[in-house]
Amino acid sequence: MRLVEFLTYLLEAQAETLKRLAAFFGEDVFLEMLENSGDEIPIPALDRKLVPFESLSDHSSSGSRSPYMELEGAVHEFGLPAVFEFHLWAYPYYRAFIESDLDLNSTIATTHGGFGGLATVDSSTQLIDEAVFQAKEWIKKLHIPPSIAVPAEAAAQLPWIRFRTQVLKRIGKRPMGAVT
Repeated sequence: MRLVEFLTYLLEAQAETLKRLAAFFGEDVFLEMLENSGDEIPIPALDRKLVPFESLSDHSSSGSRSPYMELEGAVHEFGLPAVFEFHLWAYPYYRAFIESDLDLNSTIATTHGGFGGLATVDSSTQLIDEAVFQAKEWIKKLHIPPSIAVPAEAAAQLPWIRFRTQVLKRIGKRPMGAVT
């Protein structure tokens, strides 16, 4: 799996989260929440130990389309209103990748960390779990009234469970295990 594909899955989960929260709160209320908390949500630093991507030596295997065009095409297919599409592009965890020096055509490494190559959780799984964690952190920054925070967070969680399952399957891992 290439980094651009991982980011497409990431953006898809966040787009679905935006749709679900807009339906939960109503578009106008949710947009106000996004606008009011936008500057308070920092771009997280990428932990390079959790970024298991290896640079491709031959970029021709990724096709002739630019990875940026792939991302743009995918985002347009999500069918978000323009204002929510803007907030999707501004999603902090996505920006951490896109603003880094990582090659979007790099591929996810399948090697395992730990002693002797045996680890209970390898770096690709940690990366996926980190994406889910960052999504939870993002929603906590939205200034959701405490009385409705639990159902709002539950509404936002489903796309990330689906993200975890899809990406694990895509990299050839069994999507079993506890989701926290």
